[in-house]
Amino acid sequence: MTVAEPKYRRPLNSEQVAVLDWLYSVRFSTNKQIARQLHKPSHKTIQNKLQILEVCGFIGKHYDTSYKLAGRSAEYFLTPKGARQLPTDDTNEWATKALYKNKTVSAEFIAHCINITDTILRLKELYGDAIKIFPRSHLAPYDYFPTWSPDLFLSLKNPNSMKVRRYFLDIWDDTKPFFVSVRKARNYINYATEGDWPYERGDLPTVLMLCSDEQTQNKLQRQIHRAVEEEDMWDEIIFAVTTQEQLEAATPTSKPWCRINEDAEISHMHL
Repeated sequence: MTVAEPKYRRPLNSEQVAVLDWLYSVRFSTNKQIARQLHKPSHKTIQNKLQILEVCGFIGKHYDTSYKLAGRSAEYFLTPKGARQLPTDDTNEWATKALYKNKTVSAEFIAHCINITDTILRLKELYGDAIKIFPRSHLAPYDYFPTWSPDLFLSLKNPNSMKVRRYFLDIWDDTKPFFVSVRKARNYINYATEGDWPYERGDLPTVLMLCSDEQTQNKLQRQIHRAVEEEDMWDEIIFAVTTQEQLEAATPTSKPWCRINEDAEISHMHL
């Protein structure tokens, strides 16, 4: 006996579309993260919306009995069918093709996406409308970004001077070997001389690296200092590091980022 696919005939409301758009941007998100993005007091208030979208085939989720035993939340993702519910101007070919892999990506990749999503939500809490955050899915159409693209591209407007500061941000969360972070730092150094950044060369975005803990931060600081020193690029590119704990404790006016300087002295900076 064949069971007919349930049909949801009403047009999607604005919050349901917002869920689809959010998942398109971040790839994976938990119900608690989605509730934060929609400014809901609890994930329970959106569970019905998620169930309807899942029944329609617009979203899927990774979840099995091991999640419950580990106290782990389901990780929701957008399906290609769900992407077709979004305005075509809000999508791009690269990000849409990537959706076909959402069912089969590794647990490490999902965990990294969840950490990126947490970082986006935290930055929004800190800087509100002053910050614009672009995940990797939004960068693909633009050929002037590094080929090995950052996890996030940030644009922050100073309300007093109206000057815009830009940043490449990567999250180092133990889902990849440490040597990958060093390679990526060197990739940014190469980009500083060979890349196609469309603004003035001296206006290259500051490279931010968010580390899982202080030990990783210190280790990465030493490696980046060595790499910049070897290429004598201190006047070309700025690196700064911090930990997830420090970012979580930060305020809009605090300086949680440690700038990596030529003299190896620590100087703290804010965005």
